[in-house]
Amino acid sequence: MEPVSRVLSDESTKSYLERELIISLDEGGPMIGPSLETMDSNYTSPNQQSKTIVRKGSTSATSTVNSEKEHTGTSRRAWRWKCGPSSDTDPSEFSNIKKNMILFIVAIAGSIPPISSTIYYPALVTMQNAFHTSDTVMNASLSVFTFFTAFFPLIWATFSDAYGRRSIYIISYFISLIGSICCALSVNAEMFIVFRAFSAIGSSSAMSMGAGTIADIFEPHERGRAFAYYTCGPLLGPALGPIIGGYLNEGLGWRSNFWFLSIFCLFTWLGIVFFLPETWRKSPDPLPVATTENKDKDQTTKLVGIETQKRSKRKIINPIGALKLLQYPNIALTVTFAGVLFFVLYLNSTCFTRTYTLQYGFSSGLVGVCYLPFAAGSMTGGIMGGRMSDKTYTKNTKKTKETKQDIYPEMRLGGSILWGSIVLQLFGFVAYGWCIEKNVHFAYGLLCQFFIGLALMFPNVTLNAYMVDCFRTQGASVTACNNFARYIMAGIGSLIASDFQRALGSGPLFTFCGGFLLLASVNLFIIKKMTLKWAVMRENSTD
Repeated sequence: MEPVSRVLSDESTKSYLERELIISLDEGGPMIGPSLETMDSNYTSPNQQSKTIVRKGSTSATSTVNSEKEHTGTSRRAWRWKCGPSSDTDPSEFSNIKKNMILFIVAIAGSIPPISSTIYYPALVTMQNAFHTSDTVMNASLSVFTFFTAFFPLIWATFSDAYGRRSIYIISYFISLIGSICCALSVNAEMFIVFRAFSAIGSSSAMSMGAGTIADIFEPHERGRAFAYYTCGPLLGPALGPIIGGYLNEGLGWRSNFWFLSIFCLFTWLGIVFFLPETWRKSPDPLPVATTENKDKDQTTKLVGIETQKRSKRKIINPIGALKLLQYPNIALTVTFAGVLFFVLYLNSTCFTRTYTLQYGFSSGLVGVCYLPFAAGSMTGGIMGGRMSDKTYTKNTKKTKETKQDIYPEMRLGGSILWGSIVLQLFGFVAYGWCIEKNVHFAYGLLCQFFIGLALMFPNVTLNAYMVDCFRTQGASVTACNNFARYIMAGIGSLIASDFQRALGSGPLFTFCGGFLLLASVNLFIIKKMTLKWAVMRENSTD
């Protein structure tokens, strides 16, 4: 065969690997690549004579075309960084600046639900009088927001794992913006509760997709640190919400709380539109196998592939399909532990407001300030938990590689600090409960709140990263399962908090909280013991 010169047609849009694959066709035909490139020096299609660019041709014309393409490509890349999807770059290869910008945006977006749920705590009595309704109806607005926050991340996560993150972020936070504006304009309790539900539907997307976004751009050894910073936003919300809401209510009235939320949602939405790129990538389809057999078999293969694509497009997505991940025992046990953790967390927060308002006589603004020790402990525990889980994972995987064994996500779990934090929360709850029971100085209770926050968030961040490690391509879905259990239990804890405190007293109640979470930690020991068996189960089910 004669030496060939390569000729590129304007239809050469495939990847580098596909352009290098050459398939030999029947006798008399040219040699072409899968991107329809002509490889035979003696064959030129009449239609291509006026379109092709020969490598050995004029260098000046080629350089002019290349410079124009480079200029256009630079403009497109600049636009894509801000607001367009980029299909030619692995998100895990983004620059550190770009990764940190994405992390900052999703952390801010994730702080909106907890701020929204707590900002009008100090204004509940004012709103009750304004709407001429009962305290039960106003408490219902809190429960509706919490339960919608628990359920709708399942739907957002399912669609984001199928179609991408960016468009879901834009749609959902626009819904949240509209809901917040309508809450500020509400004329009765019924209208307020309906649009509180709308606000929860929209803002809840970041509760699951934030984890999916982190899984898209960070490698496993970086993920714990990323989760630590991501949770700072949601953890600051319950602390900052009552402070902002208390002073806004005193100065400008209760509607100012929701105008503040509307402005916050608007700026977050604009940040998503202009600075959050698409991080989700579709799993690549298997490459076709090259064959030199007759054309009939090639044609049959093409028809089968086209039919398969049509069937995949017609596939109906189950909006709550994320719950199927609960069939895995390790996920079910982890989610159960997280649910108990949020049960005692929200029970503690609900009782805290009542205790420091009625027992110690603090104003609504000052009660909000008293949330700061808990918030500081939560942030400290979250950052420590993320960094320590990364170190534990790196240390264990290094030992495993030396012995040439398999690596499992459970290598993130364990360590004396993780188990010590679970014991610390028990002592923190017991000490806080009996300080309140004996009516000692309020500062002792605030000190206990710091250690409670630290002890609760350490395992919370570690387990978030662990579950995403188990299902990296379904990071949003597995986090949605976690949020579903957590916020259902959080809503229950909020509803029963006051009744339980009146029935049991503060000392026995918080002793029960610490013991309940300690008992639930048995789940983590079971997960560590069954690592190999359940890892094989996950691998078999995903094959």
